[in-house]
Amino acid sequence: MAKNILIMTLTRIGDLVQATPLVSGLRKKYPGARITLMVSSDFAEFSHRIPNVDHIIVLNLRQFVGKEKSKGILWVGVYEYLKRFLDELRGKNFDLMVNLSHSKLSAFINLYLGIRNHIGFACNETGDRMANHPWMQLFGIEPFNRAYNPFNLVEMFTRSGDVDPRGEKIQVLSSGDDDASIGEIVRRERLEGERLLIGFQAGSSLENRRWPASRFAELAQRLIEEHNAKILLFGVESESVLAREIFSLTHRKDRIVDLTGKTNISQLTALLKKCRYLITNDTGTMHIASALGTPIVGLFFAHAHPYETGPYAPGHLIFQARIDCAPCSYGVTCNNIVCIQKISALHVYRMIREHMETGDWNVPSISGPMGEINVYKTARDESGRIRLWPLVRHALTVTDVFREAYYSFWPQVLGNDSTCPGPVEVAENLAGHYDCTGAERIIFKAREKLAGLDRLLSLSGEGIQATEKVLQANSNGTGTSGKFRELTRIIEQIDARISLTGCSCPEVKPVGDMFAKRKENFQGENIDELCQQTLECYGKLAAEAGILKRSVSEILSWLESRVDCADQIEQSSISAAVPGR
Repeated sequence: MAKNILIMTLTRIGDLVQATPLVSGLRKKYPGARITLMVSSDFAEFSHRIPNVDHIIVLNLRQFVGKEKSKGILWVGVYEYLKRFLDELRGKNFDLMVNLSHSKLSAFINLYLGIRNHIGFACNETGDRMANHPWMQLFGIEPFNRAYNPFNLVEMFTRSGDVDPRGEKIQVLSSGDDDASIGEIVRRERLEGERLLIGFQAGSSLENRRWPASRFAELAQRLIEEHNAKILLFGVESESVLAREIFSLTHRKDRIVDLTGKTNISQLTALLKKCRYLITNDTGTMHIASALGTPIVGLFFAHAHPYETGPYAPGHLIFQARIDCAPCSYGVTCNNIVCIQKISALHVYRMIREHMETGDWNVPSISGPMGEINVYKTARDESGRIRLWPLVRHALTVTDVFREAYYSFWPQVLGNDSTCPGPVEVAENLAGHYDCTGAERIIFKAREKLAGLDRLLSLSGEGIQATEKVLQANSNGTGTSGKFRELTRIIEQIDARISLTGCSCPEVKPVGDMFAKRKENFQGENIDELCQQTLECYGKLAAEAGILKRSVSEILSWLESRVDCADQIEQSSISAAVPGR
């Protein structure tokens, strides 16, 4: 029973908001525990908006920025500060640490504090990174398998704490002083009595994730001319150049208020609550607004991926380019960011207008070409989980099949979740949200991918046999012989072939990557113990490859038996007509 919990999240405001369901779940799980939140100084002000926290600790490395010229003094200062900071933390006797950051520094902090029970990223004494909880292991491989990940970070975070995500929601605390803090802004900008305030967040942490300022300006002009909206431009001071560009491209400048760099957390919170909508790139502001109940129109480009970091609440709208390279892989710098050109201001405007008229997100009958656009609505499924449901019925792809199969697969194998949808339910969802006309070709291609799972099954068997021979060689006292070294090389070659299977068949790569991630946790030099851990890893690989193969096979069989009914499915399962299909 944990009594003193440390939660460390040092990356982004959005991650802080996405961690609130986990914090809430831990509070319910350990009602008497003291929960301490450790954040970067960049988020110190906002951290007080996180509910269910007893104490906040701020790591302030920002104080050393600008002192790089005296490098010798700088690094001595950083070392001395970190040592004092961490030694003080060690004295607080935490008995559970949750590390939601994925940096080397956070892993080192985890090691240095020596907290016996920990969740999230850590490292061993030689600096090798580890993750002991299966959902944190999945989080670790997700960046390399993004197209096949159906889980929001919220769900990964909560499940890593053995908390059911269905019973939690994202939260941000409001203060009684929030409304008073915007009194001057309301008077100066004449916001009192405005019937339609709409927020824009045109900036983002990375420039290539941003919808063009010209598109924001065109959207603002339409909303002003057609609905007399007043537009509030949010953002940090460095994004004021975007605000000026939007301002310069619109005719009704009296209906636009530039607030970039001019609001604190209290003011931002109060103003977001007043907005009818927030149109935004993937930003921390988006998550704050979602937690406050403001409807979001999210714009996801480049590396931003709505399945990972979309607003985790029902009733929001998301646009994303539906092109082969979206989302970008992490570490990739794109020289031709075509995805930001796929979504027009007219697309966004018509969806907002439809929502104003009907109270729901639907694709209007006149929406323009949307063949290269994903439009999602966030909603709860029958089990109570937040899902992204497509509003445009694109042709079914192999990627869609495997992504939805993983939505059923991972909760089952990582946590024995009996509430996850079965293969038939997965197939019904695919048929209900995608165009299955002519799906025979997709079904055939998906069945071909099952050969990758057969390959993993075969390799796991080879690995078990090789490991058992290593055990036998060690028991005979020949653990240092040439034969023993040859057997260990065989295991290394088998592991390399498992990795190559994922490279040649990316649909099954997550299964092989989880095998490799588990082996990263191996500790010590006892050969028998290492062999037993290796056998366990190969056994899990075989079991999971078999489960996924059966699940995908059942999904495909269900779809195949109903391909002839595709026209009927298409007519009965969508509430909006999409022209030009």
